[in-house]
Amino acid sequence: MAHRRLSLRWLVLQLGLGLAWIGLLASRASGPVGTGLTPAQVGQMLLLAGWLPSVALAVWQMGHRSWRALIASDVLGAGLLVLLACTAYLPLFFFNVVWFLPLALLPRGVISELLVRGLRAVFQFCQIAIKG
Repeated sequence: MAHRRLSLRWLVLQLGLGLAWIGLLASRASGPVGTGLTPAQVGQMLLLAGWLPSVALAVWQMGHRSWRALIASDVLGAGLLVLLACTAYLPLFFFNVVWFLPLALLPRGVISELLVRGLRAVFQFCQIAIKG
């Protein structure tokens, strides 16, 4: 039961990283490098066409958390999203597909695993310090 709870926490962290990254990218839409879309429109586009398809990858990564599997699946997921952006999404979003590239390049599985392991080490250190 504890392993399942840790896996669900990892999944929430991984999906939350994606949402935070979308929020950051969408906030950049109103700047001088924006393409005329509002931040809300960019966020909605990235959420529906970029983040939702990655949920299946995140669920798969939850069960396969070795470094090799995480790196390979992050690279494969990024490649598929870039391929989608350059083919199927191009007629839908025209030049706005450029927003999918930074979303694809964030290795959320690897970052999630690093954060979980780091937090676990800090927590164990605090427990030792309190006992000692």
